[in-house]
Amino acid sequence: MAGHKGRRRKDKPGRVGRTPRRRSLGWVSDCLLQLGVELRRSGPLESTLQAVTRLSAELTRSIQGTLRLLDESGKRLLTSARSGPSVHKRGAPAFRFGEGFIGWVAVHRRPTFTNHPASDPRFVFRTGQVWTPGAVMAVPLLSGQDCIGVLSVSKKINAPYNDLDLRLLQLVGQLSEPQLEIARLKRLNESDPLTLLHNRRHLDDRLPQEIQIAHRKNRPLAIAMLDIDHFKRVNDSHGHDVGDEILCEFAERLRRESRSTDVMVRWGGEEFLTLFPDTTLAQGKRIVERVLGTISDLPFASVAGKLFLTTSAGLTMLNGKDDAASLIRRVDRALYAAKRRGRNCLVTNS
Repeated sequence: MAGHKGRRRKDKPGRVGRTPRRRSLGWVSDCLLQLGVELRRSGPLESTLQAVTRLSAELTRSIQGTLRLLDESGKRLLTSARSGPSVHKRGAPAFRFGEGFIGWVAVHRRPTFTNHPASDPRFVFRTGQVWTPGAVMAVPLLSGQDCIGVLSVSKKINAPYNDLDLRLLQLVGQLSEPQLEIARLKRLNESDPLTLLHNRRHLDDRLPQEIQIAHRKNRPLAIAMLDIDHFKRVNDSHGHDVGDEILCEFAERLRRESRSTDVMVRWGGEEFLTLFPDTTLAQGKRIVERVLGTISDLPFASVAGKLFLTTSAGLTMLNGKDDAASLIRRVDRALYAAKRRGRNCLVTNS
Protein backbone atom coordinates (compact mmCIF):
# COMPACT_ATOMS: atom_id res chain seq x y z
CA MET A 1 0.00 0.00 0.00
CA ALA A 2 2.86 2.38 0.78
CA GLY A 3 4.04 2.13 -2.80
CA HIS A 4 0.89 3.95 -4.00
CA LYS A 5 1.41 7.14 -2.00
CA GLY A 6 3.60 8.89 -4.53
CA ARG A 7 1.48 8.06 -7.58
CA ARG A 8 -0.51 10.76 -9.30
CA ARG A 9 -3.99 9.94 -10.50
CA LYS A 10 -4.48 10.43 -14.23
CA ASP A 11 -7.63 12.44 -14.85
CA LYS A 12 -9.91 11.21 -17.60
CA PRO A 13 -12.97 12.69 -19.31
CA GLY A 14 -16.05 11.81 -17.28
CA ARG A 15 -19.56 12.98 -16.51
CA VAL A 16 -20.66 16.59 -16.67
CA GLY A 17 -19.83 18.31 -13.41
CA ARG A 18 -16.85 16.05 -12.64
CA THR A 19 -13.76 18.08 -13.50
CA PRO A 20 -10.09 17.32 -12.85
CA ARG A 21 -8.17 18.92 -10.02
CA ARG A 22 -5.78 20.35 -12.59
CA ARG A 23 -6.65 20.99 -16.23
CA SER A 24 -3.41 19.59 -17.59
CA LEU A 25 -2.36 19.53 -21.23
CA GLY A 26 -2.52 15.74 -21.15
CA TRP A 27 -6.07 15.73 -19.84
CA VAL A 28 -7.21 18.30 -22.41
CA SER A 29 -5.57 16.24 -25.16
CA ASP A 30 -7.40 13.14 -23.93
CA CYS A 31 -10.72 15.01 -24.11
CA LEU A 32 -10.10 16.18 -27.66
CA LEU A 33 -8.94 12.75 -28.77
CA GLN A 34 -12.09 11.26 -27.28
CA LEU A 35 -14.16 13.82 -29.19
CA GLY A 36 -12.43 12.76 -32.40
CA VAL A 37 -13.36 9.14 -31.70
CA GLU A 38 -17.01 10.11 -31.06
CA LEU A 39 -17.20 12.17 -34.24
CA ARG A 40 -15.93 9.27 -36.36
CA ARG A 41 -18.34 6.72 -34.94
CA SER A 42 -21.13 5.48 -37.19
CA GLY A 43 -23.64 5.19 -34.36
CA PRO A 44 -26.79 7.29 -33.79
CA LEU A 45 -26.33 10.96 -34.64
CA GLU A 46 -27.91 11.93 -31.31
CA SER A 47 -25.04 10.21 -29.47
CA THR A 48 -22.51 12.24 -31.44
CA LEU A 49 -24.26 15.51 -30.65
CA GLN A 50 -24.46 14.52 -26.98
CA ALA A 51 -20.72 13.84 -26.96
CA VAL A 52 -20.04 17.38 -28.22
CA THR A 53 -22.06 19.00 -25.43
CA ARG A 54 -20.72 16.64 -22.77
CA LEU A 55 -17.07 17.24 -23.63
CA SER A 56 -17.65 20.99 -24.03
CA ALA A 57 -18.95 21.14 -20.49
CA GLU A 58 -16.17 18.90 -19.20
CA LEU A 59 -13.38 20.92 -20.80
CA THR A 60 -14.69 24.26 -19.58
CA ARG A 61 -15.60 23.07 -16.06
CA SER A 62 -19.26 23.85 -16.73
CA ILE A 63 -22.41 22.36 -15.28
CA GLN A 64 -24.11 22.07 -18.66
CA GLY A 65 -23.57 22.34 -22.40
CA THR A 66 -26.16 23.00 -25.09
CA LEU A 67 -26.02 22.69 -28.86
CA ARG A 68 -28.52 24.69 -30.90
CA LEU A 69 -28.78 24.42 -34.68
CA LEU A 70 -30.60 26.87 -36.95
CA ASP A 71 -33.88 25.79 -38.51
CA GLU A 72 -34.64 25.80 -42.23
CA SER A 73 -35.76 29.44 -42.19
CA GLY A 74 -32.60 30.56 -40.42
CA LYS A 75 -34.75 32.34 -37.82
CA ARG A 76 -34.91 29.87 -34.92
CA LEU A 77 -32.19 28.09 -32.96
CA LEU A 78 -33.39 24.57 -32.16
CA THR A 79 -32.02 22.67 -29.19
CA SER A 80 -30.41 19.60 -30.75
CA ALA A 81 -28.45 18.25 -27.76
CA ARG A 82 -27.88 19.05 -24.11
CA SER A 83 -25.76 17.71 -21.27
CA GLY A 84 -26.51 18.69 -17.70
CA PRO A 85 -29.57 20.49 -16.25
CA SER A 86 -31.63 22.60 -18.64
CA VAL A 87 -31.94 26.33 -17.95
CA HIS A 88 -35.48 26.24 -19.41
CA LYS A 89 -38.47 23.96 -18.90
CA ARG A 90 -39.22 21.37 -21.56
CA GLY A 91 -41.32 22.87 -24.33
CA ALA A 92 -39.93 26.40 -23.97
CA PRO A 93 -39.95 28.31 -27.28
CA ALA A 94 -36.83 28.11 -29.43
CA PHE A 95 -34.44 31.06 -29.36
CA ARG A 96 -35.05 33.42 -32.25
CA PHE A 97 -32.09 34.49 -34.35
CA GLY A 98 -30.70 37.53 -32.51
CA GLU A 99 -32.62 36.90 -29.27
CA GLY A 100 -30.67 36.95 -26.02
CA PHE A 101 -27.03 36.08 -25.46
CA ILE A 102 -27.23 32.97 -27.67
CA GLY A 103 -28.93 34.89 -30.46
CA TRP A 104 -26.35 37.67 -30.23
CA VAL A 105 -23.55 35.17 -30.83
CA ALA A 106 -25.40 33.76 -33.85
CA VAL A 107 -25.91 37.19 -35.42
CA HIS A 108 -22.44 38.59 -34.74
CA ARG A 109 -20.62 35.26 -35.26
CA ARG A 110 -18.32 36.13 -32.39
CA PRO A 111 -17.30 33.77 -29.57
CA THR A 112 -17.75 35.43 -26.19
CA PHE A 113 -18.58 34.89 -22.52
CA THR A 114 -20.21 36.83 -19.72
CA ASN A 115 -19.52 36.31 -16.04
CA HIS A 116 -22.47 38.48 -15.02
CA PRO A 117 -25.47 37.30 -17.10
CA ALA A 118 -28.05 38.95 -14.84
CA SER A 119 -26.64 42.40 -15.64
CA ASP A 120 -25.55 41.71 -19.24
CA PRO A 121 -27.90 43.52 -21.69
CA ARG A 122 -27.51 40.62 -24.16
CA PHE A 123 -28.99 38.14 -21.69
CA VAL A 124 -32.80 37.85 -21.55
CA PHE A 125 -35.02 36.21 -18.96
CA ARG A 126 -37.51 34.00 -20.78
CA THR A 127 -40.78 32.28 -19.96
CA GLY A 128 -40.05 28.84 -18.56
CA GLN A 129 -36.60 29.72 -17.23
CA VAL A 130 -35.76 27.39 -14.34
CA TRP A 131 -32.52 28.96 -13.11
CA THR A 132 -30.22 31.85 -13.99
CA PRO A 133 -26.63 30.91 -14.90
CA GLY A 134 -23.77 32.48 -12.98
CA ALA A 135 -21.71 32.56 -16.17
CA VAL A 136 -22.43 31.81 -19.85
CA MET A 137 -20.11 31.22 -22.78
CA ALA A 138 -20.99 30.57 -26.43
CA VAL A 139 -19.31 30.16 -29.81
CA PRO A 140 -20.88 30.29 -33.29
CA LEU A 141 -20.83 27.19 -35.47
CA LEU A 142 -19.97 28.01 -39.06
CA SER A 143 -20.25 26.32 -42.45
CA GLY A 144 -18.29 28.48 -44.84
CA GLN A 145 -19.54 32.01 -44.16
CA ASP A 146 -22.91 30.86 -42.78
CA CYS A 147 -23.78 30.43 -39.12
CA ILE A 148 -25.46 27.05 -38.64
CA GLY A 149 -25.84 27.15 -34.86
CA VAL A 150 -24.37 27.96 -31.45
CA LEU A 151 -22.50 25.81 -28.92
CA SER A 152 -22.84 27.13 -25.37
CA VAL A 153 -21.92 26.20 -21.80
CA SER A 154 -22.94 27.66 -18.46
CA LYS A 155 -22.25 27.52 -14.73
CA LYS A 156 -24.64 27.87 -11.84
CA ILE A 157 -22.19 29.22 -9.29
CA ASN A 158 -20.08 32.36 -9.47
CA ALA A 159 -17.05 30.71 -11.11
CA PRO A 160 -15.94 32.96 -13.96
CA TYR A 161 -14.88 31.90 -17.43
CA ASN A 162 -11.59 33.08 -18.92
CA ASP A 163 -9.91 33.31 -22.32
CA LEU A 164 -8.57 29.76 -22.08
CA ASP A 165 -12.10 28.44 -21.57
CA LEU A 166 -13.23 30.35 -24.64
CA ARG A 167 -10.41 29.01 -26.81
CA LEU A 168 -11.16 25.45 -25.72
CA LEU A 169 -14.84 25.84 -26.58
CA GLN A 170 -13.89 27.33 -29.95
CA LEU A 171 -11.65 24.34 -30.60
CA VAL A 172 -14.46 21.89 -29.82
CA GLY A 173 -16.79 23.82 -32.12
CA GLN A 174 -14.33 23.93 -35.01
CA LEU A 175 -13.51 20.22 -34.72
CA SER A 176 -17.22 19.38 -34.69
CA GLU A 177 -18.53 21.73 -37.37
CA PRO A 178 -18.48 19.27 -40.34
CA GLN A 179 -20.39 16.63 -38.37
CA LEU A 180 -22.78 19.24 -36.97
CA GLU A 181 -23.66 20.47 -40.45
CA ILE A 182 -24.54 16.88 -41.37
CA ALA A 183 -26.64 16.67 -38.21
CA ARG A 184 -28.40 19.93 -39.06
CA LEU A 185 -29.28 18.80 -42.58
CA LYS A 186 -30.53 15.47 -41.25
CA ARG A 187 -32.59 17.25 -38.62
CA LEU A 188 -34.14 19.58 -41.21
CA ASN A 189 -34.92 16.61 -43.44
CA GLU A 190 -36.81 14.93 -40.58
CA SER A 191 -38.52 17.98 -39.02
CA ASP A 192 -41.73 19.80 -39.76
CA PRO A 193 -40.57 23.36 -40.60
CA LEU A 194 -43.60 25.02 -38.99
CA THR A 195 -44.03 23.27 -35.64
CA LEU A 196 -40.44 21.94 -35.28
CA LEU A 197 -41.82 18.51 -34.40
CA HIS A 198 -40.63 15.41 -36.25
CA ASN A 199 -42.22 14.73 -39.62
CA ARG A 200 -43.55 11.52 -41.15
CA ARG A 201 -40.20 10.78 -42.75
CA HIS A 202 -38.68 10.52 -39.28
CA LEU A 203 -41.54 8.34 -38.07
CA ASP A 204 -41.11 5.96 -41.01
CA ASP A 205 -37.60 5.23 -39.69
CA ARG A 206 -38.28 5.48 -35.98
CA LEU A 207 -41.50 3.49 -35.56
CA PRO A 208 -40.12 0.15 -36.87
CA GLN A 209 -37.11 0.60 -34.57
CA GLU A 210 -39.32 1.19 -31.52
CA ILE A 211 -41.51 -1.79 -32.41
CA GLN A 212 -38.44 -4.01 -32.76
CA ILE A 213 -37.11 -2.87 -29.37
CA ALA A 214 -40.48 -3.41 -27.71
CA HIS A 215 -40.81 -6.93 -29.11
CA ARG A 216 -37.21 -7.91 -28.35
CA LYS A 217 -37.20 -6.59 -24.78
CA ASN A 218 -40.86 -7.41 -24.08
CA ARG A 219 -41.64 -3.78 -23.25
CA PRO A 220 -44.91 -1.91 -23.80
CA LEU A 221 -45.29 0.68 -26.53
CA ALA A 222 -48.26 3.04 -26.73
CA ILE A 223 -49.18 5.37 -29.57
CA ALA A 224 -51.64 8.28 -29.75
CA MET A 225 -53.09 10.23 -32.66
CA LEU A 226 -54.58 13.67 -31.99
CA ASP A 227 -56.65 15.94 -34.22
CA ILE A 228 -57.59 19.58 -33.54
CA ASP A 229 -61.39 19.74 -33.70
CA HIS A 230 -62.95 21.90 -36.43
CA PHE A 231 -59.59 23.33 -37.41
CA LYS A 232 -60.87 24.16 -40.90
CA ARG A 233 -63.13 26.78 -39.33
CA VAL A 234 -60.05 28.58 -37.98
CA ASN A 235 -58.49 28.81 -41.43
CA ASP A 236 -61.79 29.75 -43.09
CA SER A 237 -62.67 32.43 -40.52
CA HIS A 238 -59.27 33.91 -39.68
CA GLY A 239 -56.87 32.88 -42.44
CA HIS A 240 -53.96 30.49 -42.68
CA ASP A 241 -51.56 32.74 -40.77
CA VAL A 242 -53.74 32.41 -37.67
CA GLY A 243 -54.02 28.69 -38.37
CA ASP A 244 -50.23 28.45 -38.39
CA GLU A 245 -50.09 30.26 -35.03
CA ILE A 246 -52.50 27.72 -33.58
CA LEU A 247 -50.50 24.77 -34.91
CA CYS A 248 -47.25 26.13 -33.43
CA GLU A 249 -48.86 26.75 -30.04
CA PHE A 250 -50.49 23.31 -30.10
CA ALA A 251 -47.07 21.74 -30.74
CA GLU A 252 -45.55 23.64 -27.80
CA ARG A 253 -48.33 22.51 -25.45
CA LEU A 254 -47.83 18.95 -26.67
CA ARG A 255 -44.10 19.21 -25.86
CA ARG A 256 -44.75 20.60 -22.39
CA GLU A 257 -47.06 17.74 -21.43
CA SER A 258 -44.88 15.01 -22.93
CA ARG A 259 -41.74 13.36 -21.61
CA SER A 260 -38.22 13.52 -22.98
CA THR A 261 -38.52 9.91 -24.22
CA ASP A 262 -41.74 10.53 -26.18
CA VAL A 263 -41.57 10.99 -29.95
CA MET A 264 -43.84 13.77 -31.23
CA VAL A 265 -44.73 13.96 -34.92
CA ARG A 266 -46.80 16.28 -37.06
CA TRP A 267 -48.70 13.62 -38.97
CA GLY A 268 -50.24 16.04 -41.44
CA GLY A 269 -52.40 19.17 -41.41
CA GLU A 270 -53.91 19.41 -37.93
CA GLU A 271 -53.16 15.79 -37.00
CA PHE A 272 -50.36 14.88 -34.61
CA LEU A 273 -48.96 11.57 -33.44
CA THR A 274 -47.02 10.69 -30.29
CA LEU A 275 -45.07 7.52 -29.60
CA PHE A 276 -44.74 6.50 -25.95
CA PRO A 277 -41.86 4.00 -25.57
CA ASP A 278 -41.92 1.70 -22.55
CA THR A 279 -45.44 2.94 -21.70
CA THR A 280 -48.61 1.00 -20.91
CA LEU A 281 -52.06 1.94 -22.16
CA ALA A 282 -53.00 3.30 -18.73
CA GLN A 283 -49.86 5.43 -18.54
CA GLY A 284 -50.37 6.74 -22.06
CA LYS A 285 -54.00 7.54 -21.27
CA ARG A 286 -52.97 9.78 -18.37
CA ILE A 287 -50.57 11.72 -20.60
CA VAL A 288 -53.06 12.16 -23.45
CA GLU A 289 -55.85 13.24 -21.09
CA ARG A 290 -53.49 15.84 -19.66
CA VAL A 291 -52.80 17.12 -23.18
CA LEU A 292 -56.52 17.33 -24.00
CA GLY A 293 -57.10 19.32 -20.81
CA THR A 294 -54.28 21.69 -21.63
CA ILE A 295 -55.81 22.36 -25.05
CA SER A 296 -59.41 22.88 -23.93
CA ASP A 297 -58.80 24.76 -20.67
CA LEU A 298 -56.61 27.57 -22.02
CA PRO A 299 -57.47 29.80 -25.00
CA PHE A 300 -55.01 30.10 -27.86
CA ALA A 301 -53.63 33.61 -28.26
CA SER A 302 -53.47 34.82 -31.87
CA VAL A 303 -53.57 38.02 -33.90
CA ALA A 304 -57.31 37.33 -34.27
CA GLY A 305 -57.73 37.28 -30.48
CA LYS A 306 -58.25 34.42 -28.06
CA LEU A 307 -59.57 31.21 -29.60
CA PHE A 308 -60.94 28.25 -27.65
CA LEU A 309 -60.29 24.85 -29.20
CA THR A 310 -60.62 21.17 -28.35
CA THR A 311 -58.89 17.99 -29.48
CA SER A 312 -59.99 14.45 -30.31
CA ALA A 313 -57.57 11.61 -29.67
CA GLY A 314 -57.13 7.91 -30.20
CA LEU A 315 -54.76 5.70 -28.22
CA THR A 316 -53.67 2.12 -28.65
CA MET A 317 -50.91 -0.23 -27.61
CA LEU A 318 -48.59 -2.51 -29.54
CA ASN A 319 -49.59 -6.16 -29.58
CA GLY A 320 -47.63 -9.24 -30.56
CA LYS A 321 -48.93 -9.25 -34.16
CA ASP A 322 -48.40 -5.59 -34.96
CA ASP A 323 -46.09 -4.06 -37.50
CA ALA A 324 -45.87 -0.32 -38.17
CA ALA A 325 -48.75 -0.26 -40.66
CA SER A 326 -51.20 -2.20 -38.49
CA LEU A 327 -50.37 -0.11 -35.42
CA ILE A 328 -51.07 3.11 -37.33
CA ARG A 329 -54.34 1.71 -38.67
CA ARG A 330 -55.57 0.80 -35.19
CA VAL A 331 -54.75 4.17 -33.62
CA ASP A 332 -56.34 5.91 -36.61
CA ARG A 333 -59.56 3.93 -36.03
CA ALA A 334 -59.52 4.95 -32.38
CA LEU A 335 -59.20 8.62 -33.37
CA TYR A 336 -62.16 8.45 -35.72
CA ALA A 337 -64.20 6.71 -33.03
CA ALA A 338 -63.49 9.74 -30.80
CA LYS A 339 -64.77 12.05 -33.53
CA ARG A 340 -67.94 10.01 -33.94
CA ARG A 341 -68.54 10.29 -30.20
CA GLY A 342 -68.76 14.05 -30.50
CA ARG A 343 -65.07 15.09 -30.38
CA ASN A 344 -63.13 16.55 -27.44
CA CYS A 345 -62.53 13.08 -26.01
CA LEU A 346 -60.11 10.15 -25.98
CA VAL A 347 -60.91 6.66 -27.25
CA THR A 348 -58.63 3.71 -26.55
CA ASN A 349 -58.50 0.30 -28.15
CA SER A 350 -56.27 -2.74 -27.80
